[in-house]
Amino acid sequence: MKRLMLAACVAVAMSCGLLPAMEAQAAGWEDEGDNDGVRVYSKEVEGSDVLAFKGVIVTDVHIGKLMSAFLDENQRSKWVDLYGAHKTLIKTDDSQTYWIHFKLPFPATDRDYVLKSDATFQEDKKIILVKIKSVTHPSAPENDCCVRAKAFGTYYKFEALDGGKTRITVEVHTDPMGLLPDVLINLIQEDWPSKTLNGLIKQARTQSTHPDFVAWH
Repeated sequence: MKRLMLAACVAVAMSCGLLPAMEAQAAGWEDEGDNDGVRVYSKEVEGSDVLAFKGVIVTDVHIGKLMSAFLDENQRSKWVDLYGAHKTLIKTDDSQTYWIHFKLPFPATDRDYVLKSDATFQEDKKIILVKIKSVTHPSAPENDCCVRAKAFGTYYKFEALDGGKTRITVEVHTDPMGLLPDVLINLIQEDWPSKTLNGLIKQARTQSTHPDFVAWH
């Protein structure tokens, strides 16, 4: 299977698990309810004033259509919430290092990240996992456009289900740095999983099925 740019996908930091509500709560996640079809959870993280957020949704979109949108870095602007711009710095078949800029609502200053994403494929379980974390790179120094933010252990997870459905989970724990109040940070990030996952699903509906994942359902 081609590993082509899976790591290129990204939005800010994310990590995840396919936990149903009871398991998520047992793992320390608090159920925040349904947000436009996405089940949202939050969790306090030791040593951090910023909450981690997780979103989980089951969609009727084939995993191959989702991958067609997700793998194409040029489509990122069409589905990543708060997207501003990006630049690829290093790319291999299943890993990518890139700079990404997020436009935050007034009065917050825009944020940017330098991220490295690594993809793994569990073909026997029909699961795709993309882990994302902050790194540094000489081609993407801090600049006046944004406050340089930091993403902690983060990821997207896709699971092909029966009937052509796909479960998507995304988790984000990121420190925007700067002088934003924690309350405002948490409000912005709480909506991010729902807006990003629904944006991806909407974009994926316009795509053809990626040939590497046709037989995954």
